[in-house]
Amino acid sequence: MVDRRTRGATVVTIGGVVMLVGTFLPWLRSGARNRSSYTIFDLVERLGFAQGGVIEWSLRLWPLVPLLLVATVITAWAVGTEHLSWPVPLTLASCAVIWVGGTALALLLAPDIALFGVGVGPAVTLAGAALLLGGIVVLRTPEE
Repeated sequence: MVDRRTRGATVVTIGGVVMLVGTFLPWLRSGARNRSSYTIFDLVERLGFAQGGVIEWSLRLWPLVPLLLVATVITAWAVGTEHLSWPVPLTLASCAVIWVGGTALALLLAPDIALFGVGVGPAVTLAGAALLLGGIVVLRTPEE
């Protein structure tokens, strides 16, 4: 029988993998070309749409998203096996959901522009963020 911690860590892992795959899927379509999150954020920065502030730092640090997701999954398993306490994985999961999931949500809710179409990547990334968050809740819920 699988215990709650194993189920929670498994759901966190699935959510992290789905989020990671989503970042590599097409986020925007322009003409016949699809762009992943990594190429559109580089393009946005090069065109000067994000000069200064939080958005600039978010774009500069975007290549660290895979590392954040891997660290979140590893620390969730460490909590699941009782090798680590809660603050580290909870902080990492919160950062992943707010930063990556929030960015995907913002793109999904952005108004339509004739030159660009939103690809499947943000929706997949957001679904992964929901799974990751759900796994953290399962992992955190006390056993009965």
